[in-house]
Amino acid sequence: MKRKIMKKKLFKEAIATSAAVLVMMSASVAQAGPVYQVDTLLGSARLSNSGDATELAWIKQVTGDSTLTMNFKVESGFTVNTDDNESRYLDVAPGTPGFFMLKLGVPGNSALADHYVFKNIEDLTKLVWTNEQVNFLTGGNCGLNGAPDSCNIGRLSHYVGTGNIGGGSEGPNEVPEPASMLLFGAGLLGLGLSRRRRLA
Repeated sequence: MKRKIMKKKLFKEAIATSAAVLVMMSASVAQAGPVYQVDTLLGSARLSNSGDATELAWIKQVTGDSTLTMNFKVESGFTVNTDDNESRYLDVAPGTPGFFMLKLGVPGNSALADHYVFKNIEDLTKLVWTNEQVNFLTGGNCGLNGAPDSCNIGRLSHYVGTGNIGGGSEGPNEVPEPASMLLFGAGLLGLGLSRRRRLA
């Protein structure tokens, strides 16, 4: 009898502990911000002008797709966000451009590229890049004006989206969602407890 009571108590404590762990883990999951797959940089250049025809011709050259059309060009009113991996992104939903171009302002005497073309992958409504991909022009020390903070997102002049179909995934990059991992862990814990209970 005493042994049966002890087993019940142990089982209840295990359930309570599991529930507490799951609540703590789900609370930390809820605090996590977005993390997006960084899009693929295809090329960069210093173009003589930022006219639509010049930019589109260059995008076609870099992508090797002569059928591309300019779906949109946004020159103001945009908001650049930063994800939890410190990647920069623009939300263009409901658009899903296959390729996009960023035009960044650089001084005339600089040798840095001012146009960057990317293949849009994974979440196609997000245009995602890192500061490293654009020579730190959107954040960090890009070496201009001798000041470490002279480069920031204010250098983004405009962006262009082309192609009707997103670039798609570049291979398996699936990361299990935290909620799925919690459910899997709870299932394993339940199996372990039921086996222990059966053996006792």
